[in-house]
Amino acid sequence: MDTKQAKDPAMRSLERTIRFEFEKIILIATLVCLALEIGICIFYSLTNDLGQPLNTYIEFRILVPFAINSVLYIITRFTNRSETSTDTTKNRVVSFAGLIMCGVIALAHSYFIPLWVLPLFPIVLCSVFHDAFIQFVQSGLSFVFILYAGILHIYDYPDAKADAILGIIIAESMAVVVSFLAIRLEVFNTRMLIIRERNFAGANKFEMGFETDSVTGVYSKNYLIEEAEEILRKTNELEPSGVAVLDIDDFKKINDEIGNDKGDDVLRALGTVLQGYIDEDTIVGRYGGEKFVIVFENGDREEDLLILNQIRKEFSRKKYSFMKNSVTLSGGYAWFDVTMDMESALKEAEEALASAKKSGKNKIMAIGESEDL
Repeated sequence: MDTKQAKDPAMRSLERTIRFEFEKIILIATLVCLALEIGICIFYSLTNDLGQPLNTYIEFRILVPFAINSVLYIITRFTNRSETSTDTTKNRVVSFAGLIMCGVIALAHSYFIPLWVLPLFPIVLCSVFHDAFIQFVQSGLSFVFILYAGILHIYDYPDAKADAILGIIIAESMAVVVSFLAIRLEVFNTRMLIIRERNFAGANKFEMGFETDSVTGVYSKNYLIEEAEEILRKTNELEPSGVAVLDIDDFKKINDEIGNDKGDDVLRALGTVLQGYIDEDTIVGRYGGEKFVIVFENGDREEDLLILNQIRKEFSRKKYSFMKNSVTLSGGYAWFDVTMDMESALKEAEEALASAKKSGKNKIMAIGESEDL
């Protein structure tokens, strides 16, 4: 069972956040390692303890690791922002990039035996993606990195061969234990997610219907209204809220000329975009037809409008095999710092939406002014 599909938008949003955090870590680690490697090189040069020619040290322990880590960062960044890559592909690219970076560090500094186990850390961290394939591949690669680091150590320090062999045995044993625990943890987490989804689905069927919309994967109208009402009841000057209504431009024309099935494909495309913006402070739901509502808890007007325009632009870049032109959306936004009810909040946001439609479509407008970007 795939636990990362549109059935749980919050989970997909969490994984998206984790991927971007991994990307930042890879960039920071690349720069920090470069600075440390240069500093270590200078130190060993001053103490005449490089153990090899300076140009060889610089090439193998500084330039090559920096080049590889830079390429890993570029690949991760490109994949994270790709509109054609699936969530599974993005998770795997990020996971393997993190492991390879750790392996490269271990190899470049194989003289420092504790670093040999560095590739084991991504194995545990990447269990958050609930992908057994990642676990098995990372485990196999970690064994290779540790063994190769040990061989390099023996090559550089043949007099300490016995210590290196002992280090290999200990590190590989740790790899076996960590890999086993990570894989078992993955199995346990997967079962927990399955149980959670079953309970979640059953409870919603009984209480108010499915929590998520079956076509788009964002929250259902029932769940949206219930959560939005709770947020708007707590709205005040210290905890303001923003409400946006998004509507696909000329959607009726798409349904009439191409067919409802193709219209559903457009809805799914927008749903995929919107799922990436669901988090603990943002509720996104399909209100009906081609109309979607976003509620920003603790909303900041400028930040909310920036997010809405990012959604608008990201959706307009989607390509469809059944039509040449792109599909756009318009939106209306209203910001509140007093207690509101859902009906009144939607009315204000829909007034702004109507203004956006009248002024040419494919834009986001707030009450009283244009936020066309």
